[in-house]
Amino acid sequence: MVKILFSCLLMISLSLSAQINLGTGSTDVGAAPVSTYYGYSYTQQIYTKQEINANAAGSITGLKFYLDPSMSLTNSSDWVVYLGHTSKNSFSSDMDWVPVSQLTQVYSGTISNNNGVVEVTFATPFAYNNTDNLVLAARENTPGYDTNDNDETLYVYEGASGSSIYFKDDTIIPDPASPPAGNLVSYKSVITFAGLTGSSLPACPTIIYPSASSGLVPLSPNITWIASPGATGYKVSIGTTPGGTNVVNQQSVTTNVFTPSTPLAPDTNHYMRVIAVGPGGESAGCTEVMFKTVPPPPANDDCSGAIALTVSPDMNCSSTAQGYTLGATDSGLIPDPCYGEPDDDVWFKFVATATEHHISLNNVVSIGNTTDDNDTYFQVFSGSCGSLSSILCSDPASAVLSNLTVGDTYYIRVYSYYGAGSNQSFNICVGTLPPPPVNDSCSGALVASSFPYTYVQADGAGATNNSGFITACSNEMNDGTWFTFTGDGNDFTVSVNMPAGSSFDPQIGVYTGTCGSLVCDGTEDQGLEGEEETITFTTTAGTVYYVNVGDYSGFTDNLEGAFTINITNNNLGTSETIKSRKDMQVYPNPFTEAFHISNADKVTSASISDMSGRVVKIISNPGTAIHAGELAAGMYMVTLELKDGSRQTLKIIKK
Repeated sequence: MVKILFSCLLMISLSLSAQINLGTGSTDVGAAPVSTYYGYSYTQQIYTKQEINANAAGSITGLKFYLDPSMSLTNSSDWVVYLGHTSKNSFSSDMDWVPVSQLTQVYSGTISNNNGVVEVTFATPFAYNNTDNLVLAARENTPGYDTNDNDETLYVYEGASGSSIYFKDDTIIPDPASPPAGNLVSYKSVITFAGLTGSSLPACPTIIYPSASSGLVPLSPNITWIASPGATGYKVSIGTTPGGTNVVNQQSVTTNVFTPSTPLAPDTNHYMRVIAVGPGGESAGCTEVMFKTVPPPPANDDCSGAIALTVSPDMNCSSTAQGYTLGATDSGLIPDPCYGEPDDDVWFKFVATATEHHISLNNVVSIGNTTDDNDTYFQVFSGSCGSLSSILCSDPASAVLSNLTVGDTYYIRVYSYYGAGSNQSFNICVGTLPPPPVNDSCSGALVASSFPYTYVQADGAGATNNSGFITACSNEMNDGTWFTFTGDGNDFTVSVNMPAGSSFDPQIGVYTGTCGSLVCDGTEDQGLEGEEETITFTTTAGTVYYVNVGDYSGFTDNLEGAFTINITNNNLGTSETIKSRKDMQVYPNPFTEAFHISNADKVTSASISDMSGRVVKIISNPGTAIHAGELAAGMYMVTLELKDGSRQTLKIIKK
């Protein structure tokens, strides 16, 4: 009897100690395993066999997640949790969800914050094969969200790129059987897998930077990896041949960051392996990572070495040059009147072939020690290297350069906006704007005489703002290109689509009256850069309508882009819903303290969201004026819920 009791106690003790902890110590927060800062969410995370590092196949009996003990989960408590095996090491795109049919639901119920721990116990253990990677999915269904210092709540730790994918929204409840496009992130939940016993050898570290097959790695890189549970140290080896150690030979490191004491050779393939060391020995079978270092300091480091650019005859950047700021030094020329830290400026030059040119930086990639920083800046000069005069500053990646002298040479210096550690690679192009299109002004509007009408505006970049902005509607806009047709009493739809990769953010304006005295009939500006705009409106038989397609801004003359316009006669008769939608406007735009809603009697509620989708203000039964002076300066989306059951979203800018 004593032996049986002792045996039972031993089994219970082993069961309680059988757990694997990952990410311990991190207090960073994120939208995993669920988002607590949005109403609804669905998240999938991948934990590799390598980092789980179980000693054998076994049954997972539950999970633990971690957060600050003081944080609330009142509106984030309804969880459904799934587990499954996968061959994926990471998610490759925002739609790369693991099908829910390949997952097993292991929990459904209410959770709580128990002194900083959320514990999920399975009714039926999940059998982990210790061969595949593990995918963990969770859906949160409680309406509303928990403010918790206006951020997410649950602890996460840094993983490899694409470790997790999540969708979160305040109104859309994601269906795991058909989830919408999500967001890829490199973090994953700080977690405990109950029921598994870890190997006596520490797991092979997962290298975060530099990633496998990456290029343009600095000569003194900050090599980082995910700390291996149970590791007391690491050994780093780097060579210039596979398996080589001629650069670094099993260098002992006590943290998960390592910088070689001697700069690496430039423009060279390097092969690196990191091994974890623990009380039980060293990790085995760790993968070698190959990366390539940056080339030598750029030859165009100074004005005298400026690379000559060939001017493209159009906006298609048929002639481009590659550049990078890594390794460049300060030319000693202060940026005034421009801004930023030109400690890594590189130089280009071109000969003007027209009085206007479009300069653009494309394919900007962060390559410095400061990751995910693609903020470049460029400055244009006239004159010569010994006597330069600044004529343009641009923080945006493209700008139009005007008042040039054909045949003169102009200099461009490109640099990282921020200081040490911030560097980028890029392509640079000097394009030629097309001449103003034939439909640049209202008086030259192209006539749509048969429907459906389609026109490809390839020369939109040549449009001028004529005598100023179009102010007939409360939501003002650029004067772009023009079209006209005569109504017949039916509903008409105007849609504008941009080519792939376009940065053009159009607005559609529809007017009656005359070109010299336009009357607003409707306007639409719901989409962002490159997104379609569509407006439907009811016409009056015999009335002439003018359609303007221009940049959305009512206060900055921005460049129009290429687009395709479609005008369709719907032949559907009057639509009260369409009438109410076209009448809805917010003004003034931009606003300072408050903005107004036209026809506010048709609105049941309004909400304001920032450009990440976060709802920042909700107003029930709004009046004509909405006070929002507390918002930070920037662009927002105002969503109006109408009494006819429809919804309209408009862009507005807070000054």
